[in-house]
Amino acid sequence: MLLDPKTIGQILVLTVGSHIVLSFLRTTRGSGLIRGVVIALIVVFGALLGVARWLGLSELQFIVEGVTGFAVVILAIVFQPELRRGIISLGDNPLLSRVIGSRAKDVVDEVASACVSMAKRKRGALIAFERQTPLDPWTQTAQRVDARVNRFLLDSIFHTDSALHDGAVIIREDRIAAAGAILPLSENDRLAQSVGTRHRAALGLSEETDAVVVAVSEETGLITVCQNGKMERRVLRDELGAVLRSRLGGDDDVKAGKDGRHAGGRFHPVMKFLKGLIANPGQKAMALAVGVGLFLLAFRSIRTSKEYTLEVRVEAGEDAKLTPTRGILRIVLPSRDLHLASPRSGDSIMIDATAAQADLALVGGELGGVLIVTDDWVGTEKNVRPGEITWGVDRPIRGLDVDLRTPGGFLAVRVERYDESAISPTLASFGGGTAAGSPLDSPVEASLIGIQTPIGAELDTASVEFNPGVVTVRGPKEDVARLTENPALLAFEPIDLSRSTGTGFVVRLVPDREAMEARQLGEVMLGEELFLRGRLLPRETVVGQLELEVALVSFDAAAGDAAPRFLPPTETVTAFVKTRGLISDGIDESLQTTMRLEILQFVRENARVFVDTERAAASPGLRTEVEVGSLDPLWRASLGPLFGAAKENPGASLRLELDESDRTVALTRAPEEKGQDE
Repeated sequence: MLLDPKTIGQILVLTVGSHIVLSFLRTTRGSGLIRGVVIALIVVFGALLGVARWLGLSELQFIVEGVTGFAVVILAIVFQPELRRGIISLGDNPLLSRVIGSRAKDVVDEVASACVSMAKRKRGALIAFERQTPLDPWTQTAQRVDARVNRFLLDSIFHTDSALHDGAVIIREDRIAAAGAILPLSENDRLAQSVGTRHRAALGLSEETDAVVVAVSEETGLITVCQNGKMERRVLRDELGAVLRSRLGGDDDVKAGKDGRHAGGRFHPVMKFLKGLIANPGQKAMALAVGVGLFLLAFRSIRTSKEYTLEVRVEAGEDAKLTPTRGILRIVLPSRDLHLASPRSGDSIMIDATAAQADLALVGGELGGVLIVTDDWVGTEKNVRPGEITWGVDRPIRGLDVDLRTPGGFLAVRVERYDESAISPTLASFGGGTAAGSPLDSPVEASLIGIQTPIGAELDTASVEFNPGVVTVRGPKEDVARLTENPALLAFEPIDLSRSTGTGFVVRLVPDREAMEARQLGEVMLGEELFLRGRLLPRETVVGQLELEVALVSFDAAAGDAAPRFLPPTETVTAFVKTRGLISDGIDESLQTTMRLEILQFVRENARVFVDTERAAASPGLRTEVEVGSLDPLWRASLGPLFGAAKENPGASLRLELDESDRTVALTRAPEEKGQDE
C-alpha cells in the first residue's frame, strides 16, 4: 500500500506542508511554547484515538474526534499574536516570494557592492557563502542574525565600531545566517608571513568545506576570493560580481546539477528544499513522520467499498476451522452426519464489503467468512443475513459492513441428514467404453475404462468382478438417489497394472474425488472397502488376411434327399487371422515374419468356412450367415517348434474373424431334376 505511486505523492505533499508549518513555528517568537502545546496535542489525542479504535471504544473515539477540532480553534485564539507574527515572516520567505512573483534582490550584487564600498575605505571584511557543506559548526558559535542580505547591513556589521566586525558573516541561501563567526585558520606553510589572519581564516574555511569566501584587506583594500583551498588575490572591483557568480554557479558541480544556485546567486526553489533536507535532517524527519501520520490517520478514517467473490466450502465436526480464510465462505456443520444441500460446496457467492481503507488494504484482493450452523437448522431452510457471518482474513474485522448480492440480500441455507443405499458397481465407473451400467462380456481396450495394462496384454472384462458385488453408498439424499438409479456415476481413480507380471490381479478401488465433484457427487462416501478382481490376457493381433471359398454343409442327416439343394456360392469371403500370445513383440522382426507365414499357411490348409443349408432354406431372400470352423485345438498340435511354450499357454488363441461385409452370402437354389419317360 505504501509503495503505491498515489500514496507516495500524497505523503510527499503532506510532508512538505508539515515542513512549512514546522519552519513557521521555528521562526515565531514563543515557538517553544507553541511547539510544546502542538506536540502535547498530537501525542495525547493521537494516543487516545489509537487506543479507542484498537479496543473498539466507540464513545471515547467519538469524543476525541469531536474535541480535536475545538482544540485547534482554541490554540489559534490563544496564540493569535505569535501566529500573526509568524504569518508575516512567512510572507517574507524568499521561496514563497518567488512563488507569488515578488522579486528578491540579487545576493551577489548586494555582497559585491558592499565589498567594493568597504575596499575603497580600507575596511576589513570576511564573508562566507554556504554551499553543499553545512557551516553549522561555525554558525552555532556565532551571533545568529537570520536577515535578508543587504549592502547596508553588511557595511554596518563590518564597521570598526561594531562588536561583530572582527568575525565572519555567513550567508546561507539568500539570508545572513550569522555574524561574528570565528573561522578555522589555514595551516598551509606555503603562505607568506605577510598574509593576515582574516585571509588565513578565509583560506582555512575553503580548505575544510566547499564554501566560497570573500576577504577585504583593511590594510591595502584588496579583495581576495577563496575556494577549494585556493586563493585568488587582487580581484578587480568591477569584476567581483562576475567572479562570485562564476564560483557560485558556474563550476562543474553546478553544471552537473549538484549545486542549488543559478547564476546570479539565486537559489532554485526545488534545489533549496533538497539542500535543506541535508542541512536540517531532524526537522525534515519530523515533517516526514507527521506527513505519514496524517496520511495513515486519514487512511484509517475513510471508508470505502469493494466487491469480493467467495467460494463455498463445507466443514464438519470439532476439527473445523473457525477463522476466516481468504476467498472462502466456510460453512461449519455441527456433525459429519449432515450435509449442506444449499448452497452447494464449490458455489460462488458475491458480496460488497464496506470498511476503513486500511482494513480493506490488509484484506487485499480476497475476503473470507465463517458461518456456524446449529442442530436446529437441520431439515429447514434458513435465510442467513450478512451480520450472522463472521467476516475477515485470519481474524474478524471490526466495523465491516457486508451486503450479499443475492435475491433479498440473504443466503438461503438448507441442511439435511445423509442417506444410504446399496448399489452394484460397474466397469463404466472407470470412464467405461460401454453404456452406463451395461455388461462387458468380451475383452475390450483396457485404456477405455481407465485401466493401464502391461505392454502386450489386455483386460479380460469377462473375468472382472467386484468384491463385494454390492456396496453401500452414503451421502446427500438426492445424490444417493442418482447413484441408485445409475451406478456408473460412481467414479474410481484409474488402475495401473503396467508392472503386473501375472495374469490375475486384485486391486483396491479408490473413489476419484475430482470426477465425483464434477458430477456433483463430491459428498458421497463408500460404506466399505471395494476391490476389483480380474484376469489379463495377451493382446490379440492380426497376423494377416485370406480369401476363402464358402462350402455348403447340411447338418441334418435325416433329411436325406429331401434336403434343400443350392448351387455352391460363387463369391469368396475375406477372413482376418487373429492370434493371442503366439508372437511376442520382443523377438526379432524377421523371426516374427517367419512365424506369421507359418500361421497363415496353417490356416489356409485347415480353415473351414461354410453355410448350413438348413439355415439357408429358412432364410428369407436366400442370404445366409457364413460360419467359421474352430481351429482349436488343432493349431496347438500342428504349429512348429518356433511357437514352443506359447502352444501350452491356456490364454493363447488362434481364430478367424470374417470381414463385416462378408458375414453373409447369397445362395441360389439348384434346379430340380426331371425323371425320364419309360
